[in-house]
Amino acid sequence: MATNGITTLGTRTFLFGGSSGIDTSALIEAAYNQRKAEADKIDIKVSGNTDRIAALSTLQDLGSSIQNSLSSLKKNYSVLASKSSFDARTGTLSSSSSTTPTSLLSVAIAPGTDLGSFDIEVQQKAQAHKVGGNNATVDKNADLTYTGTFDIGVVGGTSVSINVTSDMSLSELATAITAQKGTTGVTASVLKTSESGYQLILSSVDTNKQIEVTNITGNDVLQNVGVLDGGGGFVNELQTAQGAIIVVDNVAINRDDNDFTDVLDGISLNVLNAEPGTTLQLAITTDTSSVKGDILDFVDSYNALRDFILSQQAVSNGETDAVLFGDSLLKTMGSSLQALVATSYGASGGNYETLAEIGLKVNSDGTITVDEEVLDLALLDKFDQVRDIFETTATFDNTQFRAVANTSQTKSFSFAMDITYSGGAITDVSIGGDNTLFNINGTLLQGKAGTAYEGLSFAYVGTSNATVNIDISQGFADMMNSALEDYTSVTSGVIQNEKISLDEQNTDLQARAARVLERADDFRNRLIDKYAQFEAQISAAQTILAQIRAILNINDSNN
Repeated sequence: MATNGITTLGTRTFLFGGSSGIDTSALIEAAYNQRKAEADKIDIKVSGNTDRIAALSTLQDLGSSIQNSLSSLKKNYSVLASKSSFDARTGTLSSSSSTTPTSLLSVAIAPGTDLGSFDIEVQQKAQAHKVGGNNATVDKNADLTYTGTFDIGVVGGTSVSINVTSDMSLSELATAITAQKGTTGVTASVLKTSESGYQLILSSVDTNKQIEVTNITGNDVLQNVGVLDGGGGFVNELQTAQGAIIVVDNVAINRDDNDFTDVLDGISLNVLNAEPGTTLQLAITTDTSSVKGDILDFVDSYNALRDFILSQQAVSNGETDAVLFGDSLLKTMGSSLQALVATSYGASGGNYETLAEIGLKVNSDGTITVDEEVLDLALLDKFDQVRDIFETTATFDNTQFRAVANTSQTKSFSFAMDITYSGGAITDVSIGGDNTLFNINGTLLQGKAGTAYEGLSFAYVGTSNATVNIDISQGFADMMNSALEDYTSVTSGVIQNEKISLDEQNTDLQARAARVLERADDFRNRLIDKYAQFEAQISAAQTILAQIRAILNINDSNN
């Protein structure tokens, strides 16, 4: 090993061992490493905290995924929100003839639409009025050489005067008419009818609107291009103006267009073609496939969380490299969710009250396996019971009272709420004579934190005293979502709070490590200066010794 040379330590480059023959750089580095050992230990702790934050983020994301999968299976209290999967509807069309029913009618069904069936006959499809010219123009861009005006529009609408000049071509005439379609409801186009012939076509924008031409002056350009006859009538009516007619359960219904969105509540019908004599039967049923899909999504997301928990509990040959091994947060979260999976829900005494009874079996490792045959049968035969397992049910005996939020983790409630209304406002709310359980904020009544009613929010819009009887039975999806929110919330969840705490620890630890390294760097620089002086002193002593030997004529051989 070299005992002299040039080295760089930190930001310093210097000579070492030149006079003493001692590897001072090694001595300095050893002393420096000893001084910064605390910083190395801190770095290991910071790295461990960083790994834990990453693992907690994974846990948080997996929990949020379960919540997302439950969003359409739990009760939604917002009047603006979409319905749950249990409100999804599907429609089945069948035909009394060989005609494909969807070629006659398209159907859209809103969530929550009442179940039932309807017989529908499409007697007539709505059409726009369309007329065409008889005279073929040799060149659509040639000047027509006609002058004059005419008013065009639809019967009952607003007409616009079209001014025709001698240099106007058939294409320019069509453009002038179409430019006013927003007012007149009439468009024009030029149709090529042969290799050299063109005809003017007029069409109404809306169905069941009759085109009319009035107040003709000068050359009757529309008569000259064959659209009008000498009496002002249309020469060639290509398509009559007519509305749509359907018969629903033997009741005839007429519309100007093909859109029948206001005939049946929650059902939009659109006529595609007419076929009198063919009866279509529309059956509105629950969309069990939508519910099943959401349940399977939940199982997948829940199993993903369970797999992660299992991976953090795995031990091989008595050792583990799992970041969250033995973590109390992980254990508590996993246990609480498993307990919810095993709990009974729905109406007491119902045929189906547990997830296992509808085909969701819990395995020994906590994951869930789905027996799809059992699930399909449950959705087909006991749809409402399956709904009650997943979705909270709530009943109130006052139509001016409703629930607006529920994040409670209490399985069921049954209580009477006494509301006092005075001076145009709610002044008191009590349960069993205790008026300390709810906060009053206008019409909003919120269960106070720390009470059994925490997480419940109601609205009362009445203007008199009332006693409201309340019965709430929490569904699995609601309970699971609320339990997960305590862990996954990015504002107040247990996991988020732990991540913030670890981040703060890392900030403090990194500051400590920086101070340790700063002191170690200072110490190293002092050692460099000290050993530099040591080398200089040895070098000076060696020079003096050499001078003395020279004076005394002493050499190494006869000293």
